[in-house]
Amino acid sequence: MSTAPLTTWISLSAVLALLLAATLLYLRHQGQRLGDLQTNHDALIEQSLAGIYIVQNEIVVYCNPRAADMLGYTQDEMTGLPTSALLDAEERERVRLQLQRRRRDQIIDMRFQLRLRHRNGRRIDTEVHSRLAPYRGADATIGIMIDVSDRTEAEHKQRLSDIVFDNAAEGILLTDGDARIIAVNRAFTRITGYEADEVVNRRSRLFRVDHMGRAINRQMLQSLDEQGCWQGEFLDRHRNGRLYPVRLSISAVHDPEGELINNVCVFNDISQHKDAEDRLVFLATHDPLTRLTNRAEFLTRLQATCEGTSATAFALLFIDLDRFKLVNDGFGHSGGDDLLRVIAARLNYAVGKDALLSRVGGDEFTVLTNTGDRAKLALQVEHLLDELAQPSVLDGKELTVTGSIGIAVYPEDGHNAQTLLRHAEVAMYRAKTAGKNTYAFFNASMVSQASERLTMENALRNAITRQQLELHYQPQVDPDSGLIVAVEALARWHHPEWGMIPPSRFIPLAEETGLVLVLGHWVIRAACEQIARWDAAGIRVPRVAVNLSARQFADSSLCQVLTDALTSAGIAPQRIELEVTESALIEQPDAAVALLNELKALGVHLALDDFGTGYSSLSQLKNLPLDALKIDRTFIDGVPNDPNDVAITEAIVAMARKLALTVVAEGAETIEQRDFLAACGCDLIQGFYYSRPLPPEALAAYIRSGTSRHSATRMDL
Repeated sequence: MSTAPLTTWISLSAVLALLLAATLLYLRHQGQRLGDLQTNHDALIEQSLAGIYIVQNEIVVYCNPRAADMLGYTQDEMTGLPTSALLDAEERERVRLQLQRRRRDQIIDMRFQLRLRHRNGRRIDTEVHSRLAPYRGADATIGIMIDVSDRTEAEHKQRLSDIVFDNAAEGILLTDGDARIIAVNRAFTRITGYEADEVVNRRSRLFRVDHMGRAINRQMLQSLDEQGCWQGEFLDRHRNGRLYPVRLSISAVHDPEGELINNVCVFNDISQHKDAEDRLVFLATHDPLTRLTNRAEFLTRLQATCEGTSATAFALLFIDLDRFKLVNDGFGHSGGDDLLRVIAARLNYAVGKDALLSRVGGDEFTVLTNTGDRAKLALQVEHLLDELAQPSVLDGKELTVTGSIGIAVYPEDGHNAQTLLRHAEVAMYRAKTAGKNTYAFFNASMVSQASERLTMENALRNAITRQQLELHYQPQVDPDSGLIVAVEALARWHHPEWGMIPPSRFIPLAEETGLVLVLGHWVIRAACEQIARWDAAGIRVPRVAVNLSARQFADSSLCQVLTDALTSAGIAPQRIELEVTESALIEQPDAAVALLNELKALGVHLALDDFGTGYSSLSQLKNLPLDALKIDRTFIDGVPNDPNDVAITEAIVAMARKLALTVVAEGAETIEQRDFLAACGCDLIQGFYYSRPLPPEALAAYIRSGTSRHSATRMDL
């Protein structure tokens, strides 16, 4: 109910009372007796619902009971109080200036808002009607005040509601009981595209069962009838025709008699929320790097395929990229990620729409294909291998990455997702063992082989701590003097049950599993310690060569490990030579040069191993701080009879001479090879012609015997 009529009535009553009070006071001042009229006037003033007061010289000289009660005083307590004691602190200056203006301009009647302070400190908003009039021979102000705190509070709440309504982030629309829109806020326009004047007085489509969301609308109307509220989600149409998801809450408002008078609808455009939900679902089921199905989703769909297939065969391909770790080491993980995206796109194109491609690990992919025919599978896999082997450009450099693929066929190789995936992975490892860049079909015998590989991997992890590893040393001999100038350290694994395990079995395993880093650190420390022991025993071994794998070459702790080993053993850095293969240099030559310079600064010798088998160019070679080149044994095998091997060996020696590098030929087994290499100008010769790799004690005996000095004598140990 509106307070305006009541306020108007009170205002009129107040004016009447003010006039009567002024008249009575005037008549009293004139000394007239009014009898019953005066009694009536006194009763009117004393019993008035409005507060009546007289202020003279800013002192309250009279107040009726209502005025005193309004401010928490009795009439006697309030009479005599200065007006400043009754005013709110913020009002005092304004009232003072108002009184100055009133006296100056002789403003007889005034109506204004005034904030007073209750005796207990509470603020009271009043509306005041006052008149200047004489009282007992002096000027006075006679006033009537009405407590409008409730009205002020209601107005404040209304203004606040309007602010909230207009500035709410949610769209709001109000309808009457007939579902006609009576008000909308600015967010409504922002979300729907409709201005207020386009929708006000029109029936809201939310309450139309012929609207595009009529099924939801029926449910909403039923809920409003039964429960008085509804909330849910549906698709709405923007003014421009675009569909967008909305979360809506509707509440019905009834009057005391139960009649529906309003509907309050609050809604949000949840497009971004839905997009975020879709992204979360995508991330839960897809690999964010390649946007392919991830492992969990792939297994779910693979299992569903297994359960939904009766007689139809299908196949699972497990793809692992060959030597992908070198890409990460050479180009960094960002470069590796770029290559993975390229490979994923190629595979996705190659497998087609009828197959499901997934990335299940770092460089591992799987393909679920709908054929179980082995001949067709072989053709499909060969196509995939060809696609993988296409050159890629990374950081302006062309490189080729191949893959190894294992194949498991349903139902003969497994009846559920986990078994098929495990068997396809086992077949993939067989393909890697077969030389990489090939494929293998699963067969039952592979399970035992995979188990043996796992057993060997676990045993290798314990080999260092259990002191099962040892170093053997193969001499590098000066063919002219017959003196041992250096020895190459070669790791050997002596297992208590399996006996001596050749490096060809455990070194590739160490490379694949990353154990080569631990193994490499151990070799460096063991070689340094052995030099110190030989020195203490009076055995002179000028230098020990240690092989570095590509993974070690990318190890940031390599220099520190080497420094610590040299310091702990107390030997000079020149006593150690590090042999680096071309494959460790070609991936990232700039970083390779920086690391080689850092190693060179330590004082160690540097040799390029297996020269001629990789992709080194002369422009790269001249920038490397090398001390020696080692000619690969594949070229030595054919000399002196193969003219091509002879020509290559002579060219390598001549080039090394021009670059002031020591030339080491490895793999010499016959006197003819030894004599050719010596005549060709090789500085050092290594091979079975002089000696097999020897344990430390046997090498010491070999050195004491001076056998190597007799160039025509071969020692087979």
